Amino acid sequence: MSVNPDVNIVKEWILKEIEEERIKPGESLPGLLALARKCNVKTDDVQVAIHELVTEQIVTQNFEEGARVKVPQPFFYPLDELMSIGRMISDKGYENGAVFLSLDEEEASLDDCKVMNLEPKSQITVVERIRTANGHPVVYCLDKVATNVFEHFGTHNQQTSILKAVETVSQKKIAYAETEMEAISYEPYISDALESDPQDGLMLLRQVHFTEDGTPILYSLNYFKSSLVKFRTIRKRL
Repeated sequence: MSVNPDVNIVKEWILKEIEEERIKPGESLPGLLALARKCNVKTDDVQVAIHELVTEQIVTQNFEEGARVKVPQPFFYPLDELMSIGRMISDKGYENGAVFLSLDEEEASLDDCKVMNLEPKSQITVVERIRTANGHPVVYCLDKVATNVFEHFGTHNQQTSILKAVETVSQKKIAYAETEMEAISYEPYISDALESDPQDGLMLLRQVHFTEDGTPILYSLNYFKSSLVKFRTIRKRL
């Protein structure tokens, strides 16, 4: 909360309007002058209040559209458990789907060999898909598998999660994954595939999945639309 009581008056008014759904997600806030009159404060105080609400991710603001109530992301992806993207989508009541962009057997690159501890010139299966919710793109997935799942996707349900496909073909259970996160700005190929606007951010989740004996078997690069997916984890104090 601000130390300025007039700023807090504006914030409380806006928050109450949002809570009581008089201003809904995606709708614009009243203009600076209108808010100043409603709250009997200066326009400078209104600007500070909106700035604080933007910082708190309750409101978004850009030059063209002004201040709007932030539209909450419909999906949560837990970082402290291995969950398929399909399950993330279906758990929220959406129909999950997959659009295949490519499915190939390729020679592993030097980076692939390093990440998955493979011998040079090893063959891997590369799966490129868009995961959808009710037909709308949510995540771009590039999966590199150290076992041949090429035929699996040709003869089985193509909506199958990559985790399940790898476990079925390899007859090995995926036990854990090493994960890195990275914020990505506009990336032409991936952003276009996700039907994202240039100003829409992406979150890259880079994961190496290991079997129970510690063997790396799946290298995944998943680009999530930041406007649709929020990440969640539980952190314990050591």
